Amino acid sequence: MNKILFLIFFVVQAVVAQKLSNDDFLKYQDKVSFHINGNLDSAFYYVNKIKLSKEAEQLTYAFASEAYLYQLKEYSDTLNSNNSFETSLLYLDKINAPFVKKKAKSKLLNFKGLINWKRKKLSDAINAYREAKRLAIEVDDKVLAVKCSNNMALILAQVGNFELAIKSVKESDSITDKIKYLYEKESFLKAKSSVYMKLGSFYEAYYSVNKKATLLDSSELYYKKTIIYSKNLLDRKLKAQINLGNIYVKKSDLISAEKQYLASLVLAQQSNFTTPITTLYYNLGYVNYGKRKYDKALIYFNKVDSLSNHETNKIELTNSMYYLAKIHNEYDDYGKAEKYLAIYKDKFKENENLIAEETLKVNNIIANAEIKEDLNILKNEIKQKKSLLLFSKVLIVSIFCGLIYFLYKNYKAKKAAHIKVNKLIEEFKQKKDLIVVNDEKDSEEVVINNNSLSIDEEKENEIVAKLIQLEKANYFLREDFNLQSTAKKIKTNTTYLSYVVNKRFEKSFSEYSNELKINYAIEQMITNATFRKYSTQAIAETVGFKNAVSFAKSFNKRTGVTPVQFIKKIEKDELV
Repeated sequence: MNKILFLIFFVVQAVVAQKLSNDDFLKYQDKVSFHINGNLDSAFYYVNKIKLSKEAEQLTYAFASEAYLYQLKEYSDTLNSNNSFETSLLYLDKINAPFVKKKAKSKLLNFKGLINWKRKKLSDAINAYREAKRLAIEVDDKVLAVKCSNNMALILAQVGNFELAIKSVKESDSITDKIKYLYEKESFLKAKSSVYMKLGSFYEAYYSVNKKATLLDSSELYYKKTIIYSKNLLDRKLKAQINLGNIYVKKSDLISAEKQYLASLVLAQQSNFTTPITTLYYNLGYVNYGKRKYDKALIYFNKVDSLSNHETNKIELTNSMYYLAKIHNEYDDYGKAEKYLAIYKDKFKENENLIAEETLKVNNIIANAEIKEDLNILKNEIKQKKSLLLFSKVLIVSIFCGLIYFLYKNYKAKKAAHIKVNKLIEEFKQKKDLIVVNDEKDSEEVVINNNSLSIDEEKENEIVAKLIQLEKANYFLREDFNLQSTAKKIKTNTTYLSYVVNKRFEKSFSEYSNELKINYAIEQMITNATFRKYSTQAIAETVGFKNAVSFAKSFNKRTGVTPVQFIKKIEKDELV
């Protein structure tokens, strides 16, 4: 059936075909190359111009480039892509001159590599690029040889060999400058912007495995250069702007990142670029999550969920599920948190398996070439990762179960703390004595065994009476209220004082001191609205603690909540 269709096509082609001059062919070829990663409609237009030719060489290029254009469409048209590529092979067979055939085949193989790369068949892509480069060198097509080198470098970076990828692209950039005379002005600018875009992305990806700040600086520099050289390439300019925003995120400059993403969103919407819009919604969600603006982050992540229905959005969709789970956890919406966490786990596994499979295939091919030593290291790393795969699966399940347990435990703890706080408030309102919680003793003081010391009851009562007088005078609010100073104050020794506190109050002196300070703070919070406006540090200093951290720790131990939470509870009850 296909042969009949091709026969009909050739008959039609013979009728409408016309002679296309070499100058026109080169002009249209440059136009296709210029628009191929930007305006696909324009690229198809110039391909159709070339398809009117009678020359087999020109038609081989036309149908090979058309096959790649079909693959680049937002929803890849694989069927038409395959048909166009098969037609290209038929025209290649019609070329008789060996040199011309070799030149046409090198271009066809480069497109074959690009098509396989878009289909994520990285091993097939790199084989095609290598053969295309070999033929390009044989026919002295320096421009195509540079393109093939850059395309192979892209795959090297994709599988983690960043140093070799960067070195390869920089060498290509140097050659491009030397052969500038071979390019039309627009084609040269596009070639330079392509090189800078690759270098920016390689340095950015390299930073993910080697956390050197200089790598981010280099990435930022090359993305800015890409933007300069991409004034007429809106698609590439947009990608460079988005990636520049990503660099600001990694530098923790979230304000600059958000501005960059919002500006890029306007450009994407004006240009009707659907996929970047989804990516930008994810990035804006991530930035606002980092700024703790959870309401805005939730809006953006939900937009990603509603728009992500294409292969290129898998990563954004997967990560959005993770942050949606975290946000709902912050809102105590445990049902939705659990739901999104389960979705994240499933989608993460899907992406992980795909990436690992392709990486192994590409590494095996390259390892047989000139860079065997470099990729042996990478292969060993992959083996180690494979050996940890089972452990990772168990770990994912454990984390999931642990999160569910944590959510439940957190709910129970909040409920218990709520009951405890209400009880404390009621006790103080009714002027009852505070009940001391029998927590584990962690004081550095040694509790004296009652059997090791004995003083008469009159002396004990005298010490207790003096302590009560100090309590009434709020002497315990002093920062230097300790065993030594208090013993001196009531004219006894530290041994006797420690003994009496242990015996009468069943606690060490430091626990006795902290209890008085915390009880005073609780009473003031309940009865004094002005006191509630103080910062935690100010309250801590007021009741004699040296810093807010130790105060908050003691307060939490006494009440089960932080000082801020306790104050919010009181103010909420007053409003009711």
